[in-house]
Amino acid sequence: MKRPAISREFHSRLVRTLSLGSATRLRARQDLHLARKVWHMSMGVFIVSVYLSGLPRAGSLLVLGFFFLLFFFLETARLRNPALNQLTVRLMGPIMRSHEMHSMSGTPYYLGSALICVALFPQPVVVLSLLYLAIGDPVASLFGILYGERSLRFKNGKSLIGTAAGVAICTLISLIYLSGTRLDYTHVIWLALIGGAAGGLAEILPLDVDDNFSIPIVSGLVLWLAFIFLGQ
Repeated sequence: MKRPAISREFHSRLVRTLSLGSATRLRARQDLHLARKVWHMSMGVFIVSVYLSGLPRAGSLLVLGFFFLLFFFLETARLRNPALNQLTVRLMGPIMRSHEMHSMSGTPYYLGSALICVALFPQPVVVLSLLYLAIGDPVASLFGILYGERSLRFKNGKSLIGTAAGVAICTLISLIYLSGTRLDYTHVIWLALIGGAAGGLAEILPLDVDDNFSIPIVSGLVLWLAFIFLGQ
């Protein structure tokens, strides 16, 4: 009569052990996690490439909207289905973080922010705000992880050196991209400085929102206002 109880207890321990094992194989925010950074950059550069391929804005919105809904549905489904969640963790483990095992991953936020940027902003602002996320954010994270202990830390855990690296790379991205436009040199410099600061500093704002969503929206809004103020 005691055997079923022992079996149930053994089964519960086994499930907990497997769950913990899966979670510990995933990387945390403070880990270097190069595979995720490569994925992060690749996704952003791909979105920008498709956007600049000549596809009309309506077409870009349809494509982004489709993938946003697809990934949102998949994320919701896996979080409600433990078996599907375990399968997802096994397949996507190399680019997932440990906290994403039981919460929404960054992909829907990434696609959602891209969708909003394309819908609201002019082309230069869309391209730069998405590149700030695709390249600036991973670079800031890389420097923060490698050298963050040598600098000040903000309340949200971000480091001064990581933020400075983000500002620097976002400024460089802006200079390279805007230099290929018809803007005069003075406007290029001002927009690069403003955009670089917005792209690098957006992550330290006290917003309870995923960085994949806040960085393009905040930096895009600031850069758009800068374009308007400079009469562009």
